[in-house]
Amino acid sequence: MASTPRNARNKTAGARPASSRSAPADADEPVRGAGDGDTRRFVLGKVYELISEHGIESLSMRTVAQAVQMSTGTINHHFGNKRGLLIAALESAYELPWDWEEYRGSPANQLRRLVLGYVLRGQRDRFWRFWINYLAMSTRDDDMLSHQKVRYARQERFWAKLISDAIDAGEFKSDIDPHKTAEALLVLAHGFLVRQLIVPDADTRSHARKMLSEAVDRLVTPTT
Repeated sequence: MASTPRNARNKTAGARPASSRSAPADADEPVRGAGDGDTRRFVLGKVYELISEHGIESLSMRTVAQAVQMSTGTINHHFGNKRGLLIAALESAYELPWDWEEYRGSPANQLRRLVLGYVLRGQRDRFWRFWINYLAMSTRDDDMLSHQKVRYARQERFWAKLISDAIDAGEFKSDIDPHKTAEALLVLAHGFLVRQLIVPDADTRSHARKMLSEAVDRLVTPTT
């Protein structure tokens, strides 16, 4: 999962967590009361912030309600319970980046946009700090882990589809296996993500961007 303005964002089966990253983490907070969608986004933005700073264990529907200055009943109405709130926060990360339309027509550039979503925007990137907390808790919660597995599989399929489309468009080499390549890219991206969380400095982020960019570059059809 983890940001940017959220206007006109479309959902997909496996966009980022664009994070990154197009991650919802730094999203401009909508005005409360402007509609159910805006209310949910506002609340989820606070959830990323609270968990990033204090961890999942300290989160409750009451602490979220206090942070967003709403009633606990309103939070329960939108999310049901704490697990529902956490899953909704993770789900939100799989929306397409706000600037997705800028990359339309080039599946290679769309893939690059998602891959580079795994580069943290700062040492306290609140979305990815939420994501690592969610992942840790999911090892003790079967429902959360199951949801994470489903989302990861959808993300892998989405990346594979972009790679296949890039091959058809002549942007990527024709001998690439889309599914194996998507799997390898996701493993690489998550590896660099964890490294950035462990060593949260500018050099680590710069190195992650360089290595992930080069991984996509290796897929590109050579120019003659």
